[in-house]
Amino acid sequence: MKTLSAHLPPTIQAMISDSNIVRTFSCQGCHEKITVRRVIMPFGPEKGSEQELTYGCRCEDIKIANDVIKRRKVLERKRIYNLFDRESLMNPDLFEASFETYTPSTESQKTAMDATKHYSETFTKDKPRNLLLTGTYGIGKSHLAAATLKPLIDEGYTSIFISVPKLLTKLKATYSKNSEFSEDSYLQLLEEADCLVLDDLGAEHGSEKAGSWSISKLFEIVEGRIGKHTIYTTNLGGKALQEKVGARNFSRLMQHTKVITMTGPDHRLSHFTQGRGSDEDA
Repeated sequence: MKTLSAHLPPTIQAMISDSNIVRTFSCQGCHEKITVRRVIMPFGPEKGSEQELTYGCRCEDIKIANDVIKRRKVLERKRIYNLFDRESLMNPDLFEASFETYTPSTESQKTAMDATKHYSETFTKDKPRNLLLTGTYGIGKSHLAAATLKPLIDEGYTSIFISVPKLLTKLKATYSKNSEFSEDSYLQLLEEADCLVLDDLGAEHGSEKAGSWSISKLFEIVEGRIGKHTIYTTNLGGKALQEKVGARNFSRLMQHTKVITMTGPDHRLSHFTQGRGSDEDA
């Protein structure tokens, strides 16, 4: 028995319509109504012979469509990874950051790791939430923020990690006539990301106050992120950060934002401290 696609020339469609119907049934694959007709073949090597042809099955069309969708998903996943690698402005060591490679040394660091891991595990675009990781230098704020993005990327969400000072330098570079990006295109990229990390908030030119170019540009991004997921890290406490960005901007920043305070020794100095201890013991 031969199978015909539903997409046939009008002349063949008319010929089949006038042919005798043998039976009809529902295809178990595509669930379309299948009609079996007895026809006299009008051309080809079997011209003049009587054949039973099935008409209406879309299994092959669906298979082709599914293959196309699968291929698009593969390409989209590749685009997401390329986007993360190309546009994320972060220190090289953070590209390897994960929850498995983070060792909390205080209870607050363990709480922060549990909170960020839960954030990534329960991530959904329908319920935007923000995180603010705050604490002194070297306790793993950036590490945890970068680690949070990895599972999201695996799930197909567009995710970008941005060091705020590097971001502002990048935006200023767009003012050059030789720039590869325009400021608008770059801001749109940040606005549309499913999850954005703004790392080292408040480190942008420490003497600047609310109303400066850096602060106003930063909060242009923050405003564009309303209704999206954003993770912030900062070395500043609440009062210092509010003084830095201004009360209005601080209020906007804290909208739907959970604050996680981290304490503990500087992880970057652990080898130095251990080395010193060994010398003293020797």
